Amino acid sequence: MRILLLGDSIFARKEGLDQPRINWTLKEKKLDLEIDNTAVSGINSGALLALLGDLALKRPRADQLFLMVGVNDAASHKQVPLDQYRKNLQAIVSTLVCFYPGAKTVLVSGPAVDEAKQRGRTNAKLAKYAKVMEEVAAEYQVAYADFFTTMLKEGNLKALCRGELDDGLHFGPRGYQLLAAEMMKQLPKEEVEQ
Repeated sequence: MRILLLGDSIFARKEGLDQPRINWTLKEKKLDLEIDNTAVSGINSGALLALLGDLALKRPRADQLFLMVGVNDAASHKQVPLDQYRKNLQAIVSTLVCFYPGAKTVLVSGPAVDEAKQRGRTNAKLAKYAKVMEEVAAEYQVAYADFFTTMLKEGNLKALCRGELDDGLHFGPRGYQLLAAEMMKQLPKEEVEQ
């Protein structure tokens, strides 16, 4: 099974490895997955939309797509208004659904943050972007993985959000284990059981 990961630094970061940490963590689960990760650190929904051709449409055909974008849209120093974020997401999802008929598209909300360290984002603001993503997923009848709420329920954001940067946003192995588990819930059952 081939999956395509589209998104920002959460999907792109290597955290000391020679490949994106999320790729390694998913492969660690012994899944027979081919992972095409085109995530770009710092990207927001508008830039992803502008680069969608190169990041998704010109890539080898995927069986399933995971899209995680919004954490940079919510950043106070480069905030994309919620209405524009919604329009960008709608355009991205509409294009993906048309270009990949029959493939499962999963929108993954951005993470929660450790507000004691993260100055540019608040969980209250990130919750609003996650809600828009959930609404767009429902509108286009694609899957939605609420990673934001999963992190809040797990608790101890200080430990979850501790990665190499230790900035309250980018996390290390513990956060990636949680993200991979959330993503695995969206994979076909036969893929998970391998």
